[in-house]
Amino acid sequence: MPIESVRSRGITRDDVWQAADALLKAGQRPTIERIRQHLGRGSPNTVSPHLDAWFAALGGRLQDAQAFAPTTGYPDPVGQAARYLWEAALTEARAAAESALCERETALRQAEAALAAQRDQLAQEREVLQARLEGAETAMAELARTRDEAVERAGRAEAAAAALQRQADALLAERATAQQEKDDLRREVAAQRAAWDQERELITARAGANERRMALELDTARVAAKEGQRLLEAERKAAMERLTHAAEVASRQGGEMTRLGNAIAVLEERVRQRESLLAEYRERLEAGPPAAPPTLARRQRLARAKPAIGRSTRLRTRVPAA
Repeated sequence: MPIESVRSRGITRDDVWQAADALLKAGQRPTIERIRQHLGRGSPNTVSPHLDAWFAALGGRLQDAQAFAPTTGYPDPVGQAARYLWEAALTEARAAAESALCERETALRQAEAALAAQRDQLAQEREVLQARLEGAETAMAELARTRDEAVERAGRAEAAAAALQRQADALLAERATAQQEKDDLRREVAAQRAAWDQERELITARAGANERRMALELDTARVAAKEGQRLLEAERKAAMERLTHAAEVASRQGGEMTRLGNAIAVLEERVRQRESLLAEYRERLEAGPPAAPPTLARRQRLARAKPAIGRSTRLRTRVPAA
């Protein structure tokens, strides 16, 4: 602890008053700093109230003649000098007290004005701080609400991210399954394509064989058509001859006419069949190579045509004989 603080605790009212009296007797105006210098110790906070009390009691002490009276037994010149000094000191003390009082009043007014200004400034600052505090509280509430909303959005975002992750995992699994199915389908298509290629080669080979067979059948049909045409012409010529001959012998052979008429009707029907068959062959020959092998019905008609031609030849031979 500082030494001056320890010394300040020992200063009393009498010490300050005695120092003030001594300064006043020395012709100096008592001040806080002079009293501290005179005593050699004391703080302004300790000296100031005692000095104020000394100034407050100075008027009453000045009215008491014995308060500063010299001790009896001094010579008159000394007493007169003491009274002179005392009066001068009193005058100086009064002037100093009045000056100090004016200074203190001025300082007090200035302090009051400064205090009022400070009070107004503090009130303004308090209002500003109160407004800032309210704004800060509002901002804190807004920040808390924003934080809560951010936490809620973060929670929703995390849930959405987890859902998206699950969807991504599911999509990856589906993609792997689809890729596997695609690979299986590709292998299946490759195998099917190989089978199709093999079947196409087989069909191509069969089509070539069919074309060759149809070409042979077409050549056979052409030969048969030419032969049928020749036989038909010969049969028609023989039929005309038989008709002429039948007309000649009609008057002679009445019963034979009926049989001959029937034979002629049969021959005419066969001629119409041969003409129809020849017309069909001509159309096929004019149309070019056939797109498909001859049907079974056509083969059967062709097979029936050959025996019919033979029978017509035999009938033609028998008719003139009759």
